[in-house]
Amino acid sequence: MVPFDGKKLTRLMEQSGLRLLLACARHNVRYLTGGYYFHFFAQTSRVGRSQYLPFVGVPRGQVEETFYVGRVGERGQIEANGLWIPHRFETAGGTLPAAEGVIRALKHFGLGEGTIGVEMPFLPADAFRALQHGLPQANFVDATPVLDELRAVKTPAELARLRSVYDRVAEAIQAAFADGQPGITTAAIAQRVSREMAERNLSFLWAFTCAGPGTLRAPSVARWERGQVLHIDAGGEEADYLADICRMGCLGEPPPLARDLHAACLDIQDHVRNLVRAGIPCREILLEGERVLRAHPFAPYGRYVAHGIGMVPYEQPDLSANQARPLEAGMILSIETEFIHPEVGHVKIEDAVAVTQSGCEGFGDQGRDWHIIRV
Repeated sequence: MVPFDGKKLTRLMEQSGLRLLLACARHNVRYLTGGYYFHFFAQTSRVGRSQYLPFVGVPRGQVEETFYVGRVGERGQIEANGLWIPHRFETAGGTLPAAEGVIRALKHFGLGEGTIGVEMPFLPADAFRALQHGLPQANFVDATPVLDELRAVKTPAELARLRSVYDRVAEAIQAAFADGQPGITTAAIAQRVSREMAERNLSFLWAFTCAGPGTLRAPSVARWERGQVLHIDAGGEEADYLADICRMGCLGEPPPLARDLHAACLDIQDHVRNLVRAGIPCREILLEGERVLRAHPFAPYGRYVAHGIGMVPYEQPDLSANQARPLEAGMILSIETEFIHPEVGHVKIEDAVAVTQSGCEGFGDQGRDWHIIRV
């Protein structure tokens, strides 16, 4: 079974004038294969003086003729996973052999001419030059927007996976707060987040840890002390489906000003969430959040951000101020509000919601209130 919307991809390729699509970024290889990626390089692609570089090629209007170019040694995992792709080519390791494998495949299928879409931001320069040299009749263009749009609306299976990832990241953050004690460094807190994610079968991506009244968000020797607020803004993933959440904690009761700032974050977040539903223009999610923030007494200290998320932070939908495209059910939005106050520090809440026909569903909503550590 083809794991993506083949008709949608054909339409997108027609609109972009692509005869062939070549994907090589890890998240897009996973998406087009239905989750497969060679396990040896699941965490890092570098090897020797080069890197692992798989390709998935999809001819326009012929999804059934999709081909995969991988490295020698993958066959066992491919067979165990039941990879749906019918045509497979093996190469030696490295970017140049991978490009040569693509050239061989395209000549085999008679696809070496016309417009070929590649992922310009993710395609190594030596491989790109090899493709240009080996396929002189081809015109190479950037297909990143095509793949970005293909992933814009999540399937029920993708929504279920993202829901699970968000729940587990939220749990990991709560566990890290619970381990807090006076004098603990923000680096140690980030390490605890990483361990908690590993226990929940997630890959740790990042943890911004900021103890107030300072504003340094990088894990460091800065210490969390009694009466201070702390935010944990963490990301984790499973098979390239990621979650990004920010929550607040305090060692002891939060100061009144900190409570007010946190309440302002939730007020703005909830106001925007009540607006979200299928059919609303994307720009309204940004403009309405900015409008409510500007009207708030804490506005001079505040910032509001909204963006799409799924396999990539800041993927579709585009929530920029000039984007009139309507939201669709199945899109995922990351919504964040923060205040940086000199007396308190960095107070922030970041949530994710899945767009539905009549509203939205919060992902990983647990822990939006204060995590108060009794000391």
